[in-house]
Amino acid sequence: MKILNKILIGSLSLLALSACDFLDETAYNKVTVGNFYTTKEGVTNGVNGLYSTLRNVYINEYLIYLCEGPSDIWNAYNGGDQWRNWTIDATNGNVRSLWYNGYKSINQCNSVLDALENNEIPGLDKSLRIRYQAEALFIRAHYYYHLVQQFNDIPMPLKPTESVETEAHKTNADEVWKQIISDLEFAIDNLPESYPVSEYGHITKYAAMHHLSRVLLTVKRSDDDLKKALDYAEQVINSGKYALVKSHAELWDINNKRNSEVIFPVLYTQNAELNGDGNTAHMYFCSAYSEEHPAVKRVIEYGRPWSRERSTDYALNLFDETIDKRWEDCFISRWNVTENSVKESIFSPFTKKMEEKVWTKGELAMIDPKRPWTKEQIKEVWPVLVFQPEYMREQIDPQKDVQSVDNPDAEWPSNTRFTNYKMYAYLVKHLDPLRPEVNWTPGSRDVFVFRLADTYLLAAEAAFLSGNSQKAAGYINVIRHRAAIPGHEAEMEIKPADVTIDFILDERARELMGEMHRWYDLKRTGKLYERMNNPEMSPATAGKFKEYHVLRPIPRDQLTNVSNPEEFTQNPGYGN
Repeated sequence: MKILNKILIGSLSLLALSACDFLDETAYNKVTVGNFYTTKEGVTNGVNGLYSTLRNVYINEYLIYLCEGPSDIWNAYNGGDQWRNWTIDATNGNVRSLWYNGYKSINQCNSVLDALENNEIPGLDKSLRIRYQAEALFIRAHYYYHLVQQFNDIPMPLKPTESVETEAHKTNADEVWKQIISDLEFAIDNLPESYPVSEYGHITKYAAMHHLSRVLLTVKRSDDDLKKALDYAEQVINSGKYALVKSHAELWDINNKRNSEVIFPVLYTQNAELNGDGNTAHMYFCSAYSEEHPAVKRVIEYGRPWSRERSTDYALNLFDETIDKRWEDCFISRWNVTENSVKESIFSPFTKKMEEKVWTKGELAMIDPKRPWTKEQIKEVWPVLVFQPEYMREQIDPQKDVQSVDNPDAEWPSNTRFTNYKMYAYLVKHLDPLRPEVNWTPGSRDVFVFRLADTYLLAAEAAFLSGNSQKAAGYINVIRHRAAIPGHEAEMEIKPADVTIDFILDERARELMGEMHRWYDLKRTGKLYERMNNPEMSPATAGKFKEYHVLRPIPRDQLTNVSNPEEFTQNPGYGN
């Protein structure tokens, strides 16, 4: 297949760029194609290398656009013209990255699987051989899980490609889903429940159960699929292997990344030689806080601002910050002075003249209160800058209605500001305070691909779709109790009658936003088209999102390079 053009059996240079303890000694620079999978050491390194391929996905910039936003909870204004204007076509580089990284990694999985099935490997006993097969099948299934949801009918090679193939053939999506389910069932049957500390990060039986629960909720071929989805999720919950941590503050503490809630991580390290390009997600949600105030500069604590993803107003309003601690724990909305003794001449709403202010490091400098403040509230905290929601520009003209030397009697205090596409309260889940300096790109934060809170919400969804709203509410309340500000647990509880698909989606947003699930959540629940066309939820795509947009375009160079273009065609609506 041309999709696998120039991808040889090993793609071996990628194998050891992992940060896992179990990969730290992989001698990837000493590997040769001819001997790599014929020894126990070689095939072990090959399996470990499959985990490294996951770092080409989690979390690169392209995955954020494809899995999080634009959507009902994210604007991607700074992510390029096609995302900002919703003009996606076959030239989109982010779509291309998922396609080619996915198939390159699938080919590596197939190479390892082919060796495990066919090679005589001295010293590799049957039980370890089967475990390795299960790990490779899980990882291959995970790539196909991404690709089939993004593109629908896709090529599904199950054997390694060793040379250029110019023909490409699509497999019906239903068959792809069957293969994913089969691979995950094998993984469940043959993976261990846990590993020694030295092998932390390897896929367990319960990670496979979590994955299959989500897959069965996606395909929903029968009531039996829903029953199995609930059963798998409950087995993970009741396994005794995982537990919710006390708060999101604890969950996202980078010094606590190996915590009891994590089911399936992709691992990174502070060792630059082993970290490769690192986890760059710390940049994409961070807003340009350092461009708004003379005494607030870039610092590691607040992150390196690329301003790629900004929460929609709908997403922000999902949080009741008076009872739900997830707003405080998961967002930065206040910024302190980062410099020492910065002088600024500013207009005072009290004296109605310019005054000198000396900013001191550590004092409050800026606030994004999420909800509009009154002019009295803003004046009370002067000279701290207060950022009103951007839509309030329709009510407040900064030139006419905000006080200044030229306009001293204006209605709004001089410290009134407005959020914009670059400046806003932002998600902290991916920030990396362990980077050596503020502009350092390769992060070392692990990615939590699956965690237990997600399992609870999958169980709630399966229970609800099976007609058991009481059980669904119970699982959701476990998550909401953990999220409650102490003393407000009862206010956070919901009743069975409150459970709907829309409520589940909103709760998943509150709990999991920014964790690469949103696009699939909306597709799985049949709400993608509806929410993407709702101007109150997704103003950037409303009126532009067509039915064919539920799939992505196949990359143009894939289409132009195949020798059977009449058979291998573009997805509907995109042309070529």
